[in-house]
Amino acid sequence: MMTPKLLFLLAIGSAAFCRAEAQQFMTREGQVHFFSSTPLEDIEADNGQMSAILDEATGGFAFQVQMRAFHFPKALMEEHFNESYVESDAFPKATFRGTLEAWDPSMEGQGPVAVVAQGEFDFHGVKTARSIPGEIVRKDGKWVLDARFDIALKDHNIQVPAVVRDNIAATIAVDVHAELAPR
Repeated sequence: MMTPKLLFLLAIGSAAFCRAEAQQFMTREGQVHFFSSTPLEDIEADNGQMSAILDEATGGFAFQVQMRAFHFPKALMEEHFNESYVESDAFPKATFRGTLEAWDPSMEGQGPVAVVAQGEFDFHGVKTARSIPGEIVRKDGKWVLDARFDIALKDHNIQVPAVVRDNIAATIAVDVHAELAPR
Protein backbone atom coordinates (compact mmCIF):
# COMPACT_ATOMS: atom_id res chain seq x y z
CA MET A 1 0.00 0.00 0.00
CA MET A 2 1.34 3.43 -0.95
CA THR A 3 1.63 6.10 1.66
CA PRO A 4 0.33 9.60 0.92
CA LYS A 5 3.92 10.89 1.00
CA LEU A 6 5.01 8.36 -1.66
CA LEU A 7 1.97 9.19 -3.81
CA PHE A 8 2.82 12.89 -3.56
CA LEU A 9 6.43 12.28 -4.61
CA LEU A 10 5.30 10.15 -7.56
CA ALA A 11 2.85 12.85 -8.65
CA ILE A 12 5.53 15.56 -8.47
CA GLY A 13 8.02 13.35 -10.32
CA SER A 14 5.46 12.55 -13.02
CA ALA A 15 4.60 16.22 -13.44
CA ALA A 16 8.27 17.13 -13.74
CA PHE A 17 8.79 14.36 -16.29
CA CYS A 18 5.80 15.53 -18.36
CA ARG A 19 7.04 19.14 -18.23
CA ALA A 20 10.50 18.07 -19.47
CA GLU A 21 8.91 16.13 -22.33
CA ALA A 22 6.75 19.11 -23.30
CA GLN A 23 9.87 21.25 -23.63
CA GLN A 24 11.14 19.34 -26.64
CA PHE A 25 9.79 20.15 -30.08
CA MET A 26 10.53 18.09 -33.15
CA THR A 27 9.72 17.22 -36.73
CA ARG A 28 10.57 14.43 -39.15
CA GLU A 29 9.19 16.37 -42.11
CA GLY A 30 11.46 19.42 -42.29
CA GLN A 31 12.14 20.84 -45.73
CA VAL A 32 15.59 21.36 -47.22
CA HIS A 33 16.10 22.95 -50.64
CA PHE A 34 19.42 23.59 -52.29
CA PHE A 35 20.29 25.60 -55.37
CA SER A 36 23.41 25.82 -57.51
CA SER A 37 23.46 28.50 -60.18
CA THR A 38 26.01 28.86 -62.98
CA PRO A 39 25.80 30.50 -66.40
CA LEU A 40 25.51 27.02 -67.95
CA GLU A 41 23.02 25.31 -65.67
CA ASP A 42 20.91 25.65 -62.54
CA ILE A 43 20.73 22.61 -60.27
CA GLU A 44 18.28 22.27 -57.41
CA ALA A 45 16.85 19.56 -55.22
CA ASP A 46 14.35 19.12 -52.41
CA ASN A 47 14.24 16.91 -49.34
CA GLY A 48 11.10 16.70 -47.18
CA GLN A 49 12.47 14.28 -44.59
CA MET A 50 14.71 16.41 -42.39
CA SER A 51 14.52 15.44 -38.72
CA ALA A 52 15.00 18.28 -36.25
CA ILE A 53 14.67 18.80 -32.52
CA LEU A 54 14.60 21.91 -30.34
CA ASP A 55 14.96 21.92 -26.56
CA GLU A 56 12.75 24.85 -25.61
CA ALA A 57 14.35 25.22 -22.18
CA THR A 58 17.95 25.56 -23.40
CA GLY A 59 17.77 26.49 -27.09
CA GLY A 60 19.63 23.29 -27.96
CA PHE A 61 18.98 22.47 -31.60
CA ALA A 62 19.91 19.66 -33.97
CA PHE A 63 18.93 18.43 -37.39
CA GLN A 64 19.70 15.44 -39.59
CA VAL A 65 19.18 15.04 -43.34
CA GLN A 66 19.39 11.75 -45.22
CA MET A 67 21.31 12.47 -48.43
CA ARG A 68 19.39 9.93 -50.53
CA ALA A 69 16.12 11.72 -49.71
CA PHE A 70 17.04 14.64 -52.01
CA HIS A 71 15.03 14.60 -55.21
CA PHE A 72 16.02 16.30 -58.45
CA PRO A 73 14.08 17.20 -61.59
CA LYS A 74 16.22 14.71 -63.54
CA ALA A 75 17.01 11.15 -62.41
CA LEU A 76 20.56 11.41 -63.78
CA MET A 77 21.25 14.45 -61.58
CA GLU A 78 20.09 12.49 -58.54
CA GLU A 79 22.33 9.56 -59.46
CA HIS A 80 25.39 11.80 -59.94
CA PHE A 81 24.66 13.65 -56.69
CA ASN A 82 24.50 10.42 -54.66
CA GLU A 83 27.29 8.46 -56.35
CA SER A 84 29.84 11.01 -57.56
CA TYR A 85 29.58 14.05 -55.32
CA VAL A 86 28.17 13.47 -51.83
CA GLU A 87 28.92 9.72 -51.93
CA SER A 88 25.73 8.85 -50.06
CA ASP A 89 26.75 5.25 -49.36
CA ALA A 90 29.85 6.40 -47.45
CA PHE A 91 28.29 9.58 -46.02
CA PRO A 92 24.54 8.88 -45.72
CA LYS A 93 23.56 11.98 -43.75
CA ALA A 94 24.38 15.57 -42.92
CA THR A 95 23.91 16.77 -39.35
CA PHE A 96 24.01 19.95 -37.32
CA ARG A 97 24.18 20.07 -33.54
CA GLY A 98 24.33 23.29 -31.56
CA THR A 99 22.33 25.98 -29.79
CA LEU A 100 20.32 29.02 -30.75
CA GLU A 101 22.21 32.09 -29.51
CA ALA A 102 20.41 34.44 -27.12
CA TRP A 103 17.52 31.97 -27.01
CA ASP A 104 14.43 33.19 -25.16
CA PRO A 105 11.46 30.81 -25.15
CA SER A 106 9.20 33.64 -23.97
CA MET A 107 9.31 35.30 -27.41
CA GLU A 108 5.94 33.77 -28.25
CA GLY A 109 3.65 36.26 -29.97
CA GLN A 110 6.49 38.58 -31.01
CA GLY A 111 6.43 37.63 -34.69
CA PRO A 112 9.50 36.25 -36.44
CA VAL A 113 12.68 36.76 -34.40
CA ALA A 114 16.18 36.63 -35.87
CA VAL A 115 18.30 33.83 -34.40
CA VAL A 116 21.74 32.36 -35.02
CA ALA A 117 22.40 28.66 -34.55
CA GLN A 118 25.99 28.10 -33.37
CA GLY A 119 27.32 24.58 -33.61
CA GLU A 120 28.94 21.81 -35.57
CA PHE A 121 27.88 20.94 -39.12
CA ASP A 122 28.92 17.47 -40.31
CA PHE A 123 28.64 16.98 -44.07
CA HIS A 124 30.51 14.55 -46.34
CA GLY A 125 32.62 13.41 -43.38
CA VAL A 126 33.92 16.90 -42.61
CA LYS A 127 32.90 18.65 -39.39
CA THR A 128 32.95 22.45 -39.38
CA ALA A 129 31.98 25.06 -36.80
CA ARG A 130 29.09 27.04 -38.25
CA SER A 131 26.96 30.06 -37.44
CA ILE A 132 23.67 29.67 -39.29
CA PRO A 133 21.36 32.71 -39.34
CA GLY A 134 17.61 32.26 -39.41
CA GLU A 135 14.24 33.28 -38.08
CA ILE A 136 11.97 31.57 -35.59
CA VAL A 137 8.38 32.24 -34.61
CA ARG A 138 5.92 30.52 -32.28
CA LYS A 139 2.78 29.76 -34.29
CA ASP A 140 -0.17 27.51 -33.47
CA GLY A 141 1.74 25.78 -30.66
CA LYS A 142 4.75 25.04 -32.88
CA TRP A 143 8.14 26.64 -33.34
CA VAL A 144 8.57 27.51 -37.04
CA LEU A 145 12.19 27.90 -38.12
CA ASP A 146 13.54 29.19 -41.43
CA ALA A 147 17.22 29.47 -42.27
CA ARG A 148 19.44 30.07 -45.27
CA PHE A 149 23.14 29.31 -45.46
CA ASP A 150 25.82 28.46 -47.99
CA ILE A 151 27.96 25.36 -48.30
CA ALA A 152 31.32 25.69 -50.06
CA LEU A 153 32.02 22.34 -51.72
CA LYS A 154 35.78 22.62 -51.12
CA ASP A 155 35.17 22.98 -47.35
CA HIS A 156 33.69 19.47 -47.36
CA ASN A 157 36.10 17.78 -49.76
CA ILE A 158 33.54 17.43 -52.53
CA GLN A 159 35.43 17.03 -55.78
CA VAL A 160 33.90 18.27 -59.03
CA PRO A 161 35.50 16.85 -62.19
CA ALA A 162 36.97 19.47 -64.53
CA VAL A 163 34.65 18.41 -67.36
CA VAL A 164 31.56 19.62 -65.38
CA ARG A 165 33.18 22.28 -63.19
CA ASP A 166 31.39 25.07 -65.07
CA ASN A 167 28.01 23.37 -64.49
CA ILE A 168 28.18 23.24 -60.68
CA ALA A 169 28.62 26.27 -58.45
CA ALA A 170 31.50 26.19 -55.97
CA THR A 171 29.08 27.35 -53.27
CA ILE A 172 25.59 25.93 -52.85
CA ALA A 173 22.70 27.92 -51.31
CA VAL A 174 20.68 25.91 -48.77
CA ASP A 175 17.22 26.80 -47.42
CA VAL A 176 15.74 25.04 -44.39
CA HIS A 177 12.14 25.16 -43.13
CA ALA A 178 10.97 23.24 -40.07
CA GLU A 179 7.73 23.28 -38.11
CA LEU A 180 8.60 21.75 -34.74
CA ALA A 181 5.68 20.42 -32.70
CA PRO A 182 5.72 19.34 -29.03
CA ARG A 183 7.24 15.90 -28.70
